[in-house]
Amino acid sequence: MSTLRNPVSSQWNDRSNSHQQTNFRWWFAVALWVLLLISYIDRTNISIAGPEMVKDGVVTTHALALANSLFLFTYGLSNIFGGYLSDRFGPRKIALFALIWWSLMTLFTGFVWSSLALIFSRILLGLGEGMHWPLNSKWVKEWFPSHERARANMFWEFGLTMGPIITGPFVTWLILSTGTWKSPFIVMALVGILAMAPIIWIVAKDRPEESRFVSSQELAYIQAGRKDESASTQVSVGEVLSKTDFWLLLINWSGMATVFYGILFWLPSYLIKVRHLSLHMTGFWYMLPYILMTVCIILTAFASDRLMKRSIFAGIGTIIAGVGLFLGTHADNLALAMILISISSAMNGVVLPTIWSSLQRMFPSHNVGTGAGLLNGLENIIAAIGTYILGISFSVGFTYLIIFALIGGLSGLILAKRGY
Repeated sequence: MSTLRNPVSSQWNDRSNSHQQTNFRWWFAVALWVLLLISYIDRTNISIAGPEMVKDGVVTTHALALANSLFLFTYGLSNIFGGYLSDRFGPRKIALFALIWWSLMTLFTGFVWSSLALIFSRILLGLGEGMHWPLNSKWVKEWFPSHERARANMFWEFGLTMGPIITGPFVTWLILSTGTWKSPFIVMALVGILAMAPIIWIVAKDRPEESRFVSSQELAYIQAGRKDESASTQVSVGEVLSKTDFWLLLINWSGMATVFYGILFWLPSYLIKVRHLSLHMTGFWYMLPYILMTVCIILTAFASDRLMKRSIFAGIGTIIAGVGLFLGTHADNLALAMILISISSAMNGVVLPTIWSSLQRMFPSHNVGTGAGLLNGLENIIAAIGTYILGISFSVGFTYLIIFALIGGLSGLILAKRGY
């Protein structure tokens, strides 16, 4: 008589019988990179397409500024509840829902007919995309031992740098070749639904224990690297918000993020209106900050994991971002200005892996998703203010960004003295 085979025990037996050491956690990190890559192309294509939408009379400049800021606001809110949902239901289900949602909203953006429609589409896009960051942070906490997390964060954060690198030439090419600003939104929506959703469903398990691609040796290695955290007790939201360390981390991250989002959303408009460049040249210069940021992420992640120091990198990087932006916006020579502005934006690559490694140290596995949602959610709501000011006035906006970056850098240095 045949017997039923328990799929869970079968999966474990298959893993136990394998004597080959796997490193599937790093392939999983690559999948998270692709997910963030799609996400960032979907949100940054508006920076190239936006001026064309204004030129066609579909939206106004003020509406575009408001739409970008409201995107960050709802993005911040959805970080908070997305992190909570990932702790409760697991990151895989929430990630799949978020991916399909934001892909549909990207498609909707390609068919907006007025300023109000654009604002509505960006609000809805933010509600989907904001869930993404706390999900990735929870995955890194579960899938990687503590001494590998800066490098693991580096992998998926490549999506943040490669997204804009691809966005500049790719979106420019789509617009120029098709003759319409609608094409980038339509193409990327289809990529998210048809290509990325199946990958998440197959690869992105909540924990390495659930993956048939992880060998028993690799699982033991991951678990050994988490032993020092296994006894951690759950931390309430109120306890987190009462801690000085969390607020220092938030101010540091917000100072850098305000500079980054300002450049992300408004650099093409700045180059066209202030530096008087063509759309083609704007797409070229738009890539430079993110090429440098990619280099910074790699160097910082390895150095930070080796030294096991985080906030000293984040603090100094944010100060350099403020100084670089000040010098770049006051330089007369275009090439020099773009190099300095690019260095300013590239400092986000120094801050990113170290900020998230500090966060993953602050929070136990039980609610790291909630913690990541709080940090990134509040940071995006704060950054929305600077993004809106910059969209209205470059002179006032850049001053605001520079001052905030210097304050954020000082907060990071104070946090470094506290041992992070």
